[in-house]
Amino acid sequence: MTVSRRSFLTTVGAGSVGALALPAISWRGRENLFAQGVGQAPASRKADRLLAASPGMIRIDSNENPNGPGEHVFAAIRNHLTESNRYPVKSEDDLTSIIAKKHNIVQDNVIIGCGSGELLRASVQGFTSSSQGLVVPEPTFESAGAFAKFIGVPVVSRPVDATLHTDLDSLVDAARAAKPGLIYFCNPNNPTATVHSHADVVSFIDKVNKASPNTTILVDEAYHEYVDDPKYGTVIPLAMSNPRVVVARTFSKVFGMAGLRVGYAVAQPATLAKMTPWLLGSNVSQLSLIAAAATVGNEAHIAAEQKRNRETREFTRKYFEKAGFKVPECQANFMMLDIHRDAKAFKAECIKHKVAVGRQFPALPTYARVSIGTMAEMKKAVEVFTATLA
Repeated sequence: MTVSRRSFLTTVGAGSVGALALPAISWRGRENLFAQGVGQAPASRKADRLLAASPGMIRIDSNENPNGPGEHVFAAIRNHLTESNRYPVKSEDDLTSIIAKKHNIVQDNVIIGCGSGELLRASVQGFTSSSQGLVVPEPTFESAGAFAKFIGVPVVSRPVDATLHTDLDSLVDAARAAKPGLIYFCNPNNPTATVHSHADVVSFIDKVNKASPNTTILVDEAYHEYVDDPKYGTVIPLAMSNPRVVVARTFSKVFGMAGLRVGYAVAQPATLAKMTPWLLGSNVSQLSLIAAAATVGNEAHIAAEQKRNRETREFTRKYFEKAGFKVPECQANFMMLDIHRDAKAFKAECIKHKVAVGRQFPALPTYARVSIGTMAEMKKAVEVFTATLA
């Protein structure tokens, strides 16, 4: 049973209320404002995001879908505007039913959240403690790690390998030593855009189960639809048989709904029951639920977005390689490459020319993360890169 907004604030206590006032702790598409100081969003970071959103800016900094959700979603929203005065009830069930059908599971295997970020936060609350911490790769999407640190949960990080892939053996070793409550594993990984095969992930989960039987593994498949590697595959079927596996998905990427904030988690009912007490009631708006229900099964839209992303990603990759930069594997709607200079300074210079790229990641200070925009946007962006990297 979910808790109300009032009871949730009472539960977490006054010391945590300030965090809830900052929606960045559950944002995915937007950069996590806690990245430079958990619990306090620096003014400089907020200013950076506002600058990236200024008129005329090419926004390739937050892995958003530049094409949006499509006219079919806008039409669905317009058709249900008169329901905006009601709290969502049936529409929540409608969406979980559609998601369950899509994955050939039942509704009890699905919970929805305000983006997948809320679900990552709920997984930290549900599976970790001061004695059973969190293990994460470094770098990775920071929402889970930042929130864990904020509530006093110990976090153990392990660096990615030389090819920017998550070092699965290192995570297993960390699980064996730390006996964590949760391992967060983003596949494909953000910000590195690298991916592990289905066989490797299944083997990894099996090793963690043996090394630390009480550890839950959350596999974040936010960029699932963008992967071209034929060896890759979802582990949602594994979550149906293994109570220590949770899979998170989002509507923020291929579905183009980053601003509407919808995500979902898939696992066994008893596993999800540890997360649901930490979700706010009516955590997804009526119109967002309608929008998600309209697009989740639209295979034609998904295929079109995959094609657009694949073509524009390849154009961008070829540009960087021709310019003399090595582009690691990229299996998402962004890429990360070593530009052989300070990434923060590179970002600042690009901003001057109306192009916003990803922020600097401390673990890889000379690597820039570049999201994939429209083809027209990327053609303009590479002109700026040419001047900036000269």
